[in-house]
Amino acid sequence: MEAARQAFFTRGFHAATIEEIAAAAGVSKVTVYSRFNDKETLFEEVIRVESTRMAEVFDAGVADQRSLEDQLNAYGVSLLTLMFSEDHVAIDRVLLNEISQIPALARRFYEAGPGVCFGRLAEVLAEAQQRGEVEVDDPNLAAQDLCGLWKGAADMGLKLGLEPLPTPEAIRARVERATRLFLKMIGSKP
Repeated sequence: MEAARQAFFTRGFHAATIEEIAAAAGVSKVTVYSRFNDKETLFEEVIRVESTRMAEVFDAGVADQRSLEDQLNAYGVSLLTLMFSEDHVAIDRVLLNEISQIPALARRFYEAGPGVCFGRLAEVLAEAQQRGEVEVDDPNLAAQDLCGLWKGAADMGLKLGLEPLPTPEAIRARVERATRLFLKMIGSKP
């Protein structure tokens, strides 16, 4: 998996080859194909593994928090720390343009990666709604709204190389501000 991750994230989906991945992993091309069937499935599995790692970090951070605001801030800081990391910005630069040209692969990428993040956040919001802490008409849409507030337009400057990576303090300040705005908008109840 690590060999595939490195190949896809540094060279891009189209440029990475199964031969190169197999050689880097020290296995045969036949072994890779027998386990994953095709390059698209291998790519999807790489994204799924990355998403699982993210989910574990998010869940650990959220579990330690007491209030909904603290949970959302922990989730947001974890998410933006990942999204604004050098590796992730590089991934975005290389992959998103390529896979957007292959709709089926783009959907598989979304469902294995960003969709997992939105889904977990939607669960946190739905649980808070059941406890009577917030009022949301659609937890999935609310999760996307909150992610949009956290991220803002900051990633555009990063992807274009126009802005430096934000510090942990800057990420925390951005997340906390956006979370406060979000909770005010949806009518958070203490």
